Amino acid sequence: MNDPLPIPGTVQQVDVDHNLNPRHNKEQQDIVLIPRPSSHPDDPLNWSRSRKSLSSTCQMAWCFFAAALISGLSSSYLLISEDTGISVADLSTGNGLMYLFMGWGTLLTQNLAQDFGRRPVFLVGMLGASLLQVWSAYISSVGEWYANRILLGIFVSPQEALIELCIADIHFAHDRGFHMGIYNWTLWCGAFLSPIAGGFVAERFGWRWIQYILAIICLCFTITTFFTFEETMFFRQVNIQEPIFSNPKDASSLETAHNACEKIVGESKDPEGSNTPPAVAEQMYEVKTYVQKLKFWGFRHPSQPFNFFRSITLSFRLLLFPTLIFSGLLVGSILAWYNVLGGSLAEVLGGAPYNFSTEAIGLSYFASVIGVSIGCYFSGWLSDILAIKLARRRHGIKEPEDRLWMFLIPILAHPVGCLLYGVGASHHIPWIGVVIGMALICVTLPMGSGLAITYIIDSQKELAGESIVTVILIRNTIGFAFAYAVNPMITNMGLENTFILIAVLGILFWSGCFLWIKIGKAARRSIAKPYWNLVESHGLAAH
Repeated sequence: MNDPLPIPGTVQQVDVDHNLNPRHNKEQQDIVLIPRPSSHPDDPLNWSRSRKSLSSTCQMAWCFFAAALISGLSSSYLLISEDTGISVADLSTGNGLMYLFMGWGTLLTQNLAQDFGRRPVFLVGMLGASLLQVWSAYISSVGEWYANRILLGIFVSPQEALIELCIADIHFAHDRGFHMGIYNWTLWCGAFLSPIAGGFVAERFGWRWIQYILAIICLCFTITTFFTFEETMFFRQVNIQEPIFSNPKDASSLETAHNACEKIVGESKDPEGSNTPPAVAEQMYEVKTYVQKLKFWGFRHPSQPFNFFRSITLSFRLLLFPTLIFSGLLVGSILAWYNVLGGSLAEVLGGAPYNFSTEAIGLSYFASVIGVSIGCYFSGWLSDILAIKLARRRHGIKEPEDRLWMFLIPILAHPVGCLLYGVGASHHIPWIGVVIGMALICVTLPMGSGLAITYIIDSQKELAGESIVTVILIRNTIGFAFAYAVNPMITNMGLENTFILIAVLGILFWSGCFLWIKIGKAARRSIAKPYWNLVESHGLAAH
């Protein structure tokens, strides 16, 4: 009888009996390193702590500035409308189109990054987005605004999926939640802090100077990125027949690996986060020089198959996987609430009885920053701790659904926030109550995106790049629908009824996490055969 195929995502995360041969974490010596690093000194998983930190800093800075580019004008919609004649509703629709093409743009940018490298995609994306910012300062019609937002969405689309892939490139599964939390904090703080600065700039110099300043900053950052960001793509062969929870090898294999590892120079000799040697080295390796790291091409390994067009179709084929439908709906609902909040804030606080100035509307985003920071803590570092604790209870076996227990926080915060913000504002409660409601809604934003994306990476790490694209397609399509409908919803239903509806929908979406905790493993078991067939047939190992 053939052994059953391993269930995607179910792994031996904790070596409870200390008898497995895969490499272990240096600080917690019973934590198994997943994915299993190669013996190459330039394998991003083997990088030193400082090398990883520099890479992460570049990624997070890219994410922050991309978020600032797309959100900097949010607090100035009333000024833009007065100056250009473009209605606030049309401005919101343009933002919806931007988010739609940020999602669909990942079909292009993510697959280019999968085949040719993360570095060129990041550099070209930021350069193009910076130039588009200059153009957006001169728009005078709805058509121009729509075209600008569509192109901007495509150029900043690496923010939607590529950052998550880079996190998976250089960090192990047991601390991935922490780094996803930092990513989400950077993403949402960029989105919420830029309108604060934008409000002050618009009041003093005019809204166009928001675009000029952002363009100058991002062009300078593009140059900095060229000299500091190192390529993280690395071809690592996947062995389906040797899952991480297989029986340990004999001691002689481990000794051979140790002897081979002694020959490797540089940072791979004592890679950050491990205390045992990597797999057997088959050849001598040379560490890249600084000049070699600045290359703009040639990152594909000779053994890495060319998957560009097949990867695009694969992202649609993965829509049949229930794991992706669940994650897409969860993270899509989060973008929907964000679009409704962003599309209504200027009118809620800028109108009677609050009559906030553009600066004051911008300052209200500090509440969002506080909410996002709380949400990132729960969905990031705390979810890592929870996942390890639950794995220890199962004799070391970790399930991707373990992190989803964090849903208990947003299932309470979301409806309370909606009632304070939407229902409270319609009844003219003091502004502080409205702002607190805004903060509570924002607690849930990084939790939804962080938990959903980390769940997919944990469940389908061999197809992580293509799977994230599928999730983003679902998410941004839902987000576009809400961005397009937010102003008509508020006009026809009223602010109060709109947010009562959103509160109920949020409870339903978050309740899906409880259902998925119960059936998620069965769903992953049901896709094991087609999943491993796709991994094998597409040669998808560069992640």
